[in-house]
Amino acid sequence: MRGLAFVLLALFGCGQTDLVPVPGTTVRVAPPKATGQGKAALELHIFHTEEECNAAVKPEDVKDCLPYVDRASGQVRVAFQTRVDGDEWSIPDPGDNIEIFHKNQRVMREGRKDFLVVPHDPKRSEQIFVLMIDATYSMGLDDEGNGVTRLEKVKRALLRADVVDAFFPGDVQTSVVPLIFRGGRLPEPLLGKWIVDNKKDYRQIIKDGLNETGGFTPLYEAIEFSATTALEVDEVKKKIKVGKQAPTVIVLTDGFNNPLPADTCADNAPRLEKLLKSLDGIRRGENSDVRDVPTVYTVGLGRSAWRGFEVPDTLSVSARDICKGFAQQLINGGVEMKGVDNAALSWIARVGGGASFISRTTDGLAEAFKAAAAVRYRWFEARYKVDPFYLRRSFETKLRLSTMLRSEGTVWIHPSGWLDAPPGIPGPDGWARAAPFRETTTVLLPLLGLIAALGYVPAAWFNVRRALFSRVARRRKSK
Repeated sequence: MRGLAFVLLALFGCGQTDLVPVPGTTVRVAPPKATGQGKAALELHIFHTEEECNAAVKPEDVKDCLPYVDRASGQVRVAFQTRVDGDEWSIPDPGDNIEIFHKNQRVMREGRKDFLVVPHDPKRSEQIFVLMIDATYSMGLDDEGNGVTRLEKVKRALLRADVVDAFFPGDVQTSVVPLIFRGGRLPEPLLGKWIVDNKKDYRQIIKDGLNETGGFTPLYEAIEFSATTALEVDEVKKKIKVGKQAPTVIVLTDGFNNPLPADTCADNAPRLEKLLKSLDGIRRGENSDVRDVPTVYTVGLGRSAWRGFEVPDTLSVSARDICKGFAQQLINGGVEMKGVDNAALSWIARVGGGASFISRTTDGLAEAFKAAAAVRYRWFEARYKVDPFYLRRSFETKLRLSTMLRSEGTVWIHPSGWLDAPPGIPGPDGWARAAPFRETTTVLLPLLGLIAALGYVPAAWFNVRRALFSRVARRRKSK
């Protein structure tokens, strides 16, 4: 038995007493660490024990909550939950605003087959939606020549039944702040109404108030207003309570930031940088509270002006970043003819913690509004794939979330260096699931039997030698 115990220790390791074995696998996990930023830090907690999974998720989801490593496919899966002051704080699907690091190396997003975040347990939460709608001159244009202006497309999308239901789900308290912006004036509430609390009033205000267009496009000023001044209006401020109606800003435009007729594309570089730093300070400053900072979504009506744009991981903006080779071209009648400034909109949404959408149709706009008013989720799975070679030894997995205040969660995972579990069973989505326990035992039991047998070999050999040498000794004596 001592030999068996020694071999088991060699197989499964010793030394760290805080490691927790994952049931049905040969993996052990160390207690995770979470770091946050701000006055009330958003903690990214990685689940690592069966007990905490049982307490946090549905019984049928426990298997997806526990860490899992499949060496055969090179896949790793960890589940996490966002918390504030130790209590669950549900968030929207983080989308592209999450990064995964394996042994301090960023896992590149090569597609859903290599990098995937799966939300679980959707829930509605109390929110206040700040709608900031572009009502400048170009929004009065009729692109298809059928009598339907761009603003009319937006109105139809906002009045679609499923969009109204998204803003007013009925099971939780929500409000809408309907705002428009035009050149030469501050953004203003539709029909002077700052707060709309029900579907009936919302439909009436959108129908009667969203009609007139005119002026140039102070887009960045409007976004700044949405995330600051609008939230300080007494009627709005009363709705934003810690843990209650968190603000979600949804901005729609059909072009570029263009407050002045002589603006060139290059003029927007310092303006965008100023806006990004302002949003970053609002959401990630030392005095920021995740429970009442605004989340910013952007919606573009039209086609993308810049194909293949990827948001840089910085707040510094150059003309080359957002203009390519058109830095000195006028916006009015120039680069705006290329379409919607998807570069600026996606950058703003990334820093604002939301997402960006571009569509040319009423239905597409409606889907964008619904996505921006999305439900929040109680927990998530983070899945990624690396070369199986890197799963032979202990490794650290780090998750970094920038949707709200920047948060990180890290966990050390220790696969057995000697004993591998059976390969996972590929699911319909291509991601492996742990093999049933009976398949694990078909590997473990023969091995343990061999180990047990080896434990008897020294004793048996000793007895054989003793018997042989005793017989020889007796023969010598008899002679």
